[in-house]
Amino acid sequence: MVIVKVIRHSDSGIDYLRNMVNYVTDYRAIAMGGSGVDYTDPQIAFKQMLLVKSHYNQISMNPLIHFVISLDGTCDNEYFARQAAPAIAAYFKDKFQLLWCVHHKDEEDAHYHIHILLHSVNVMNGKLFHSGPYEINGFCYHVKAITGMPFHVVFESGRR
Repeated sequence: MVIVKVIRHSDSGIDYLRNMVNYVTDYRAIAMGGSGVDYTDPQIAFKQMLLVKSHYNQISMNPLIHFVISLDGTCDNEYFARQAAPAIAAYFKDKFQLLWCVHHKDEEDAHYHIHILLHSVNVMNGKLFHSGPYEINGFCYHVKAITGMPFHVVFESGRR
């Protein structure tokens, strides 16, 4: 079973966005990519996201939705994770800036997982991503189509 964790930290501010961009692009990433941003330079990616926020006057809103897709079973290997990550992230690429990376959890509990940082502002119209059941289920069924595995959704909300 694939676990899709949806992390929303409303009103966490711009520092949270900066921290998460740095996290996805740091030394732990064994593969990374993005859409609508320069994923090779976290400072440029951060500035590009801020430009979209500023353009649509969405500075004070939730800066991002963070998805963590934990792979299991036949999907839990580096080759699959590297192939699946861009295909999974492609679900959002036409409307939202995003960064993705593949991490290996740790040496004792070696599950591969994919992080997707979805910038909350739609680049086409400035509307915020609505992370309700309809939108999240649509994404999860996309994950299921890529992985061939059933999914379980876990929500985490709060402030960081």
